[in-house]
Amino acid sequence: MIVENNPFSQFKYYNKPQQAQVVENKKSHLHQIVPYIGSSLGVGAAILANKKMPKAKYKTLNDVSEMLLMAGGANVGGVLAGSVGATKEQKKKKWKEAGFQVMNISIPMLMVSAALEICKNVKMLNNVPTKIVASIIGMTSGAALATKITNATREEGEPYRKYTIKDSIANFDDIVATIKIGFEKILDYVPVDKILPFIYIYSGGRAGNKE
Repeated sequence: MIVENNPFSQFKYYNKPQQAQVVENKKSHLHQIVPYIGSSLGVGAAILANKKMPKAKYKTLNDVSEMLLMAGGANVGGVLAGSVGATKEQKKKKWKEAGFQVMNISIPMLMVSAALEICKNVKMLNNVPTKIVASIIGMTSGAALATKITNATREEGEPYRKYTIKDSIANFDDIVATIKIGFEKILDYVPVDKILPFIYIYSGGRAGNKE
């Protein structure tokens, strides 16, 4: 008969390699948070800059420039924070991801803005149904164009970029842009524009976390 001599055998314990793995996982999680902190600082800096910038004659230009400045600040902040300790190749991928994120935000927004301005200045098109259709066309075609440009500039061996649900989250700002430019009264009841900074923070954090 075999007798178990270890009285503590029913208790589980973690050896040093397992403890090291736990510490490594904590470091990894912290590393993933850092780009979002940098992205938040970038958005904060953009908001302050927007307040001090001289305003253009046309409100549409002001709205678009404010959103683009926030998007740019978020991605620059996210990449700079995420690049600490990164290799040259990793930094390159982060900046490239930031480029896509900014294009994915700016190109659809500019197309939506242009479409709504055309609707506003052409009497036959200046109605709610036409503005909604024009906005949808601007958003979808703009997102497709951003993806196409990214794939056209990819390096040999680099996989094609596929537009994902995560990418579409960044395009929520186009919906807000549509509301601000074409249906501003909605903001009196549902202030969805307050969500914009968080969307840009998410976008910049994704770029900073690109490996």
